[in-house]
Order: sequence, then C-alpha cells, then structure tokens
Amino acid sequence: MDKFTVEEILSTFFTFSAEGKQTATAARYGRVLAQLRLYLETDGWMYLTPDRAALLDLERAFAPENAFVRLFDAEDLLYTLHGFLGPQWLLPGLQDRRTQVSLTSRLVQWLCSRALVDRTWHAWQVRDVLAAAEVMRRERGSTS
Repeated sequence: MDKFTVEEILSTFFTFSAEGKQTATAARYGRVLAQLRLYLETDGWMYLTPDRAALLDLERAFAPENAFVRLFDAEDLLYTLHGFLGPQWLLPGLQDRRTQVSLTSRLVQWLCSRALVDRTWHAWQVRDVLAAAEVMRRERGSTS
C-alpha cells in the first residue's frame, strides 16, 4: 500500500469530488474541507496512539501550521473521521451538514477503494465511521 499524507489525500479526494459540480455544491465541499482541516488540527490528536500523538507534538514544536495533515497518512485519517461526525464539529447549515456527512462516508469508501487503507484489516473502524454517518443522517436530518 502506498503511503500518502493526509494533505495529499484530502487534496485529491476533494478536487475529484468537486469536479464538474455546480458552484454552490463546490462551495459546500470547500466548507467541509475547511472544517475537516480545522478538526484534524484541533482534535485529530485524540484518536492517535500515544506514540503518534507525541510525534505530532514534536512536529508542532517546529512547524505548528497544518502539522497533522503533513505528518500522517490514510490510516490515521480513517481513525479520526468518527469524531468529525460528532455534534460539536457538524457544520451549522442543513445543506452543509448533509454534505459533511455524505462526504465523510464517501471519503472512507474512497480510502478503501483506492487501497489506501486495508478494508479487511480496519473493518471495524470503517463500519464505525459509516454507521456514525448513517446515525447522523437519521437523527439530524442529514440525509444526502
């Protein structure tokens, strides 16, 4: 499996996802991306192993801006996505929230389909994020 940084992954996924979309949809995708980046840099560390969290702290001591997305890979991203669907990180507007839930679910599926994470090895985490997305769709009117 190739190792790409979270930065490379997000740039590629969101570029391909927004391609050919209407201006309003592409703008929503941009807001979701901005929120995801903020989430990763703010709370992403909580889902890392202690060794990985210490590495992030060290990186931030030298270059704090965008440290998470520069340093980590697809597996680290996968393990943080459940938290991105928590109520405190959901975007306020209904359409933005729907887009956030939908794109998070699609991002997990994309990570697996591109073999950036091993769906078999990380099956429980994949299911956890997809289940969280489904709950958010039902409970918060976030169907896509």
